[in-house]
Amino acid sequence: MKRMMLKQGLLWMAMVCVLTFCMVPVWAATTNLSTEEIHFNAIVVDTHNDTMMKVIDEVSWLPLVDLGGNTPADFQLDLQKAGKGGLDVAFYAAYTDYRVDALHTSARTNSRSLALINALHWNVDQNENMVLATNLREIEMGLEEGKHVALASLEGMYQFGTSNAIELLHQYYDLGIRAAGIVWNTPNSLGSGTIVHNNAPDAGLTEIGKAVIRRMNQLGIVVDVSHMNETTFFDTMAIVKAPVMASHSGVDGVRPHVRNLSDEQLLAIKENGGVVQINFWSTTVADIGQEANISRLADHVDYVVQLIGVDHVGLGSDFDGAPMPVDLPDASYLPNLTAELVDRGYSQEELEKILGGNALRVLQAVEEYAVKPPQSIGRGFGLSIIPNLVMGEITSETMPLLTARVIGHGGSFVDPADFKVIVDGVVYEPVFEASTGVLSLQMPTELIGQGVIPDSGNFHVVTFEGSNRFGAFARETVIFYIR
Repeated sequence: MKRMMLKQGLLWMAMVCVLTFCMVPVWAATTNLSTEEIHFNAIVVDTHNDTMMKVIDEVSWLPLVDLGGNTPADFQLDLQKAGKGGLDVAFYAAYTDYRVDALHTSARTNSRSLALINALHWNVDQNENMVLATNLREIEMGLEEGKHVALASLEGMYQFGTSNAIELLHQYYDLGIRAAGIVWNTPNSLGSGTIVHNNAPDAGLTEIGKAVIRRMNQLGIVVDVSHMNETTFFDTMAIVKAPVMASHSGVDGVRPHVRNLSDEQLLAIKENGGVVQINFWSTTVADIGQEANISRLADHVDYVVQLIGVDHVGLGSDFDGAPMPVDLPDASYLPNLTAELVDRGYSQEELEKILGGNALRVLQAVEEYAVKPPQSIGRGFGLSIIPNLVMGEITSETMPLLTARVIGHGGSFVDPADFKVIVDGVVYEPVFEASTGVLSLQMPTELIGQGVIPDSGNFHVVTFEGSNRFGAFARETVIFYIR
């Protein structure tokens, strides 16, 4: 109870001063808390893990492991470990590279990302003490209720092409995505990852990549610059309007590595107002032949603080996606990192920024820059759309009839309205029967996504959208699965 009261007070004051970079209570300098109290009374935010990859079945990609239950021993993050380690807010990544096991790589990649997002929604449904947040207010409410707060992110946007990128991005936003990295290591239609030489032809951000970055800012999706090569990185920094986040990156100044950031990149992130979330991956933490441990991880924090300041560094573990330092094998050991930073002389105020305050500040800035989504202002002539599918529903139809109920709020009729149905980023013109209020789309072609194994994952996303002349607007998006 004491912990929650202190944490609630901290969060309230963090939100009040988030844009001033303070993110700490006014009495921070006068208190004398123990290391454990500092850690557990701070809002601890981890901006990257790959846990959902281990939650799903290897063949079907359907969710299998409940993070609130008895997870396999090799899980680096689950609800029990998060609680023990004081991890309050975690970004659960939907990671994918090009799916090379199928002819239709874009559809396969889209299916994989949706499978991981679906697994996150499923886990939230299984656990009353876990919540999926889409804004700072929902983070605050989750912490006030003593829940583990999850956010959804994308790592690698290999399903985004010139014909579907913007509509698909809106669909992922509907599903809860609030941070996204356009590339993993390999290049795609948007830009180039770290394996592409910085001076190679077409090494940077593409035109559609620029359009996606701009729309991410408009929607309120954090632009994640981890995994970009330097050309794509600086192309992004030249056009981005809101602060960025390197969700899981180390620094070259401590460990030279293609995945780590140069001093020039760090300075650009400072100028942008962004934050570097230090990666725990042992390979990026320590040089070859050295032991990766908490001390060397803290060296990365020190380096960022000394070069660009304490307002621009945080934690992005890569749990369940990489080998960890020997003395930080999973989320339950996070207090040991705080202890190391205390030993190095960091104050409570500085630690509260590093542990989560800086990440929350960036979320706040991105949220405030975003253009507010359309809201129904129908003045008695509003409408609601209720899909017949629920999140994660399974169907056996490869050319399904997708339907939804349209309900008018101003009477039994529905005013003539414009409707569209979007499937995997492609817009279709549906049929609307005013007498029954049924909106429907018969898919004209088979929905593909299967790999070399016919029963492997085949996830899709559908959005039903409508608006009328009175200003009413409704939009509903769900993931479904074809087996």
